[in-house]
Amino acid sequence: MDTPKVKRISKIPEWLKELKLQKAGIGIYCRVSTSEQRQLRSLSNQITSLIKTVQGWDCLPYLKDVYVDIYTGTSENKRPEFNRMLDDVKAGRIKIVVVKSIQRFGRNTVTVMSAINDIRHAGGYVYFEVENLDTKTQANDNIITIIEGVSQEESYFKSKSIKFGIRESLKNPDSRLYNRCCYGYMYREGRMVPEPYTARVVKEIFEYYKYGRSLSGIARILEVRGIESPSGKRIWRTKTIENILKNEKYIGNVVVKASAKDPVTNEDQWFKAVGHHVGIISKNLFDEVQRLFVERSNMEIGTDGKKKRKKTHYSSKKSYAGLTKDAVRV
Repeated sequence: MDTPKVKRISKIPEWLKELKLQKAGIGIYCRVSTSEQRQLRSLSNQITSLIKTVQGWDCLPYLKDVYVDIYTGTSENKRPEFNRMLDDVKAGRIKIVVVKSIQRFGRNTVTVMSAINDIRHAGGYVYFEVENLDTKTQANDNIITIIEGVSQEESYFKSKSIKFGIRESLKNPDSRLYNRCCYGYMYREGRMVPEPYTARVVKEIFEYYKYGRSLSGIARILEVRGIESPSGKRIWRTKTIENILKNEKYIGNVVVKASAKDPVTNEDQWFKAVGHHVGIISKNLFDEVQRLFVERSNMEIGTDGKKKRKKTHYSSKKSYAGLTKDAVRV
């Protein structure tokens, strides 16, 4: 005697019992955004899961069709199967539409509610498996509240996922996040390399500061020489000069601040790629300039830990040994 097959029967939802007695037709709707292999596997999983749901209701004989869209959810014109499903509901061929989740039915509340109302006006209903939500027993206001709540939750987790991805990307020195050009560099074969003309200007800015020029003094030199600022303007801001002098990219390093704080300490996260690209100046020159920044600052930290102005301040009116005559004539 053959071993009998065992079939699992799920508890029939109250809203479905009457429709089951009517032998109402059932349709399954699935959607993925692209035809990539990973997305197609997701599509296969959606279909398998929903067929098992219908089978669990002991309604497999009433399953009339499976509707599959492999397009973005931002345009109804690119969802032919979705529209075919609506036509079948209106024609009375199917009465129940089973969907994996609200996200798979539409990208926003307006799209989802419009489709639900079209199906409802045609005498049909929608069941969302993940949310365990049916439109037969739920009023529109409740459905909208649930949809918006789901959307907010998805946005939250998507945001966390993006931040996690950026944080993980920052651990890889080959990440594009480290490969952002600044003044003095250009791209060549996808990598940062010194741009001859502006790299020379960068070197001169460091030399000017090392041999006594102030930020405003360096700005005046560059303006008189007709050198355009990084933004292509004739005027150089002292803040621009300062940013150049403090930028480690000019010694081949890249320092990047993550957009999210450390999940454990809740402090800002910083990542550094050392020797990421060819530097424009030496590390010794860079370190000397950073030391001079502290020495020349008009502010100092007091014994109470607060910043205060020094009694004396730095003056750039001094000898400029090491610079050419033309370089200091400003």
